[in-house]
Amino acid sequence: METVEYESARELCKLANNRVTESSGLACSRNAPGVFWTHNDSGDAARVFAFNTEGRDLGACLVTGTGARDWEDMASFKVQGKSFLLLGDVGDNEKKSDVHELYLVGEPPVDPRRGLAVQQMPVLSAIRYRYEDGRHNCESIAVDPVTRAILLVTKDGGKKCSAYALPFPRQPSTEPVVARKIAALNIPTATGMDVSANGRRAVVVTYGDAYEYKRGADEDWAAAFARQPRKLPMPRRAQGESICYGPDGKTLYLTSEKAPSPLWEIPAKRPKANR
Repeated sequence: METVEYESARELCKLANNRVTESSGLACSRNAPGVFWTHNDSGDAARVFAFNTEGRDLGACLVTGTGARDWEDMASFKVQGKSFLLLGDVGDNEKKSDVHELYLVGEPPVDPRRGLAVQQMPVLSAIRYRYEDGRHNCESIAVDPVTRAILLVTKDGGKKCSAYALPFPRQPSTEPVVARKIAALNIPTATGMDVSANGRRAVVVTYGDAYEYKRGADEDWAAAFARQPRKLPMPRRAQGESICYGPDGKTLYLTSEKAPSPLWEIPAKRPKANR
């Protein structure tokens, strides 16, 4: 299984958009290299923000047909040549909700220099789900573009959390699908996650470090999460709740909920040339 070696973390910039006050989710663009998406935590409108690696404000896009109760994380992925964002209205600190929602949106068209070409995008599908074993708080979602699995990691407090999976719905439904528990993870306070573009690695970030899990070609995510993860040191952030792989599927990026949000990069080391 592939192992990626990383260089030291470096802060690339501070986000110029002062409307990004609590960057809770983060995803790279699948159409415009060098562009990223983020959204605020609870209390904001249903919108996503675009920016580049220089922190430049590339605009905001309203997501129509829904609200934003407690958006906690997002994922970007490509299926059959089309790029999508999945937005997780999954936060539930007081564990009051039986059903949560994930919103599927086409990735808004954006130019790395000129910015967003549209000001709003409709929800293509609202995926309602419930956990098989009761109520949970969650701040971490990801999509495996290969297996089409939606992954969730709970944030229930203490030094443990749990991983759940649900299949990507083949057709819209008002009935909630069931998120099945696939593993108990011995890591604390999971606040964000992502899956690499090749579907082989998943990274889960906490307020401190991150943990990476690897999936073999013939394995499911239950097998991957059953193994001890690789611990990845993360830079100190004021309140780090987001992480994503870059377009190369290896380099890691992070933001922080405290404004102005920094954008951190943890580059993947380049293989040494054979002499």
